Amino acid sequence: MVRWARVTKQPAGREFCQPRELRSTLLLDWLIDTQENAVPSETTNNDQSLIDLTCALVRMESILGNERAVAECVCQEMGRLLFDHVEIDKVGNAVGIVRGLHGGPRILLDAHMDTVDVVPVNAWVHQPFAAEIDNGCIWGRGSSDMKGALAAMIHAAGGLDRANLAGTVIVSASVGEESIEGAALRTVMDRHTPDFVVIGEASNLNLVRAGRGRAEFTIETVGEPAHASDPGAGINAVHRMAAVIGEMEKIPMPEHQFIGRGTMCLTDIISIPYPAHSVVPSGCRTTYERRLLPGEEHDAIKAELVEACARAKAPDTMVELAMTDYRTYTGTHWVEPKWFPSWKLDEDHLLVQEGLRGLRSAGLEPGLASYQFCTNGAYSAGTAGVPTIGFGPSTEQHAHVVDEFIEIDQLSLARRGYESIVTTLLRGTAP
Repeated sequence: MVRWARVTKQPAGREFCQPRELRSTLLLDWLIDTQENAVPSETTNNDQSLIDLTCALVRMESILGNERAVAECVCQEMGRLLFDHVEIDKVGNAVGIVRGLHGGPRILLDAHMDTVDVVPVNAWVHQPFAAEIDNGCIWGRGSSDMKGALAAMIHAAGGLDRANLAGTVIVSASVGEESIEGAALRTVMDRHTPDFVVIGEASNLNLVRAGRGRAEFTIETVGEPAHASDPGAGINAVHRMAAVIGEMEKIPMPEHQFIGRGTMCLTDIISIPYPAHSVVPSGCRTTYERRLLPGEEHDAIKAELVEACARAKAPDTMVELAMTDYRTYTGTHWVEPKWFPSWKLDEDHLLVQEGLRGLRSAGLEPGLASYQFCTNGAYSAGTAGVPTIGFGPSTEQHAHVVDEFIEIDQLSLARRGYESIVTTLLRGTAP
C-alpha cells in the first residue's frame, strides 16, 4: 500500500497531473491523514477545473491493466482538494476519504479507471487520447466510460461542507472493471466497510436501482481428426458446433418487469487446432455471454445449455463456466469464475428515496432506471448485499464506441448530483 505525508502548494496555473518524472517527486509530498501545510482549493466547484481534470484523465491511456498513471493523477487531485486520506491500495485502486465533522454512515462513490481498447483506431475522427473539446463535448476513450464520472465524484467530494457532514465519503477509482467486475471494489469494501454504495456508470443522470449481471460459459464440441483431403474419414467438430449454435439460439430468455430481458450472445468461436492445416478439426470452442436477471442461478443456466447440446446431438460436448485470469498493474493476480450476479434495490428503500430527493434538490429531474450492462454493482449489491444505486453522466450507448464522448453540461450536473446525494444522506443525521 502506498501512502504519502504532505501537500505542497501548486503554482498558479499549474497543469493537472504533471509528467511521470515530476509526479514521482510530488507523490512523496502529498497530504495523508492531516491537513497541515495543505492548500485550500480555489477551484473545487469550478466547472473549468472539472473539465481540465476530465481531459487530463482521458489523455492518459489506461487500457485494461495499465491504470497506474491515472491512479497517480487521481491521488494528486484528491490531495489538492484536501481529502483527509489518500492511498493507492495493494491492487492499484486510488482511494480518497473525506470525513465529516460528525459521525455517521459511510458512503462509497466508485468509478473505474480502466478502459477498453481503441481498435479500429483509424476509424476515429477525434483522436482517442487527445481529449478534444468540440461541440460542447469532450471526446476520447474513457470520457463517457467513465473518467468523466470519476472526475465529477472527486470534485463533488472535495467540495463538501464537512462542518455539516455527519459521516464519511470514500471515493474509489478502481481497476480492472472491464475484465472482472467487482473484484477491485471488493478490496475497497473489505477495507472501508461502506453502508451505501453509489456506482458512477452512465445513467443519463437518472437514478439506477437495479442492474443486469453477466456470466460467460464456454462450450466445446468434440470430433475426430482426419486429413482434410478425406473429410468423410473424420468427424468435423465445427459442424457439430453449428448444430449446437442453432439450438442455443432457441433458448427462451427470462424477463423482469423493471430490468427487462435477459440475453445471450455468442462472442467468439475457434476451431481446435487453430489454424487447422489440412486437418479436420477435432474440437471447436465457443464462448457465450449471458446477461443475468435477479434470482438466476449458475446451475440452472448451465443445465439449459447442456440440454441444448443434447438436442443438437453433439455427444461429449462440454459446458463450463469461464474463468477470469487477470493481473493488475501492481501484480495482484485474480483467477475467478466469470459469474457477476444481477441486483436490485426496492423503490421505497432509504437510499433510493434520499438519492432522488438529493438529485431533485440539485435541480435535476431523475427517473428510475436499471443498468443493462454489468457494473461493479454486481459485487457491492449482488454479492455483498450492500445497498447500491447508480448515477452518472452520459448514456450506456456511448460506452466502448468509436469517437466516445461526454457532454460537458452533463459532467457539471453529475458533480452537483453526487454532492447533493451525499449531503442529503449525511446531513440529515448531523446534530
